[in-house]
Amino acid sequence: MDNRTRYLKLLDDYGITQAKSAELVAAVTGRPCAPRTVRSWVNDPEKPSSTPCPDWAINALEKAIDYMQRALARRAER
Repeated sequence: MDNRTRYLKLLDDYGITQAKSAELVAAVTGRPCAPRTVRSWVNDPEKPSSTPCPDWAINALEKAIDYMQRALARRAER
């Protein structure tokens, strides 16, 4: 599975919007990430505005999802 497909699957599986995923990636990496950047990653690869989705973006989104799940689990334990 390529990074574009993995990123789209994460968004779909966890109900995350492209804009929210940009915020999450920026929070984890400490680097700016705009919704437009995310759109270029998930855009049809044949389009000129498409950019390959980098490995670090996938890793950052997965890490952010893990953080959110842990926080929700701790909250549920209370």
